[in-house]
Amino acid sequence: MVIGLGGLAAAVGYGAYAYKRRGAMSTSVFLMQFRVIAQGTAVGALTVGMAYTLYKNHFAKKPEAITTLPNEH
Repeated sequence: MVIGLGGLAAAVGYGAYAYKRRGAMSTSVFLMQFRVIAQGTAVGALTVGMAYTLYKNHFAKKPEAITTLPNEH
């Protein structure tokens, strides 16, 4: 969560900086481009998170110990 909030703060800071230095680009075009970048970043972060969870839950699992029941003979 801390990484996400830090990323949000960095993105807002970068957006404000880039907005001031956008040159002759109209505000609507700038905001549309920034939205596309933000959505791509969000999809990328979700993909990385899902890949990590998949790896952790399925590929990095330690084999469970097999317990045998004692013979009742």
